[in-house]
Amino acid sequence: GINAEYGFTNQKSGMACCWSIKNPEYPERVFKVASGVTALDFSKQNPNLLAVGMYNGTIAVYNVRSNAQTAILDSNETPSNHLGPVWEIKWIEREYHARER
Repeated sequence: GINAEYGFTNQKSGMACCWSIKNPEYPERVFKVASGVTALDFSKQNPNLLAVGMYNGTIAVYNVRSNAQTAILDSNETPSNHLGPVWEIKWIEREYHARER
């Protein structure tokens, strides 16, 4: 959600939290991110992968099964990263086949 005190003009850091049905009182995973989270999507093919879109244009992918707090992929590491807010994020699932020789 958006903090009404700051709105979109003064973005601060954010977080993405994952809860378990075993303990709905406290998040099992907390991923701290540089900007406000605006979109989330779990991969259907690899349900342990969570894509997080942020207000500053960053897209990061986290492995929710890992105890690591760092993203396994981060669009800030690419030279042509997206600069506008990420309002929607969706995995494109592809089927990969080994090439026959």
